[in-house]
Amino acid sequence: MQIEKIAILCGVLLILTGVFASWLSGQPTALIPAPFGLLIGLSGLIALKKPNLKKHAMHVSAALALIGVLLTIPGTIGGIQYIFGVEIERPLAAAVQSVMFIICLALTYFSVRSFIQARSERLS
Repeated sequence: MQIEKIAILCGVLLILTGVFASWLSGQPTALIPAPFGLLIGLSGLIALKKPNLKKHAMHVSAALALIGVLLTIPGTIGGIQYIFGVEIERPLAAAVQSVMFIICLALTYFSVRSFIQARSERLS
């Protein structure tokens, strides 16, 4: 699968995560994954529609995904603790952050893999 399509898919998943979490909790802060998803999805769409901007758009997407990973580490740790029976203050927030962590980590992985592949193709 092309990295642009992966970015679009991850963007849509993040938007759905934010909307669903906000609907479930009634808290506007649960929407936090949605703006990340919107920006990531838009960068994937730009890369798909404007091949001359692909490199820049995918770097934006990868940077946003890495920021998403770093920002959700504390919530993911809380989610892991919750799974192992530790009582935490906001389990839904930990679950949403854990989902965002997984999606952003996957996009970061596929982005790095794509960048390595593009560089090796350029060098050969």
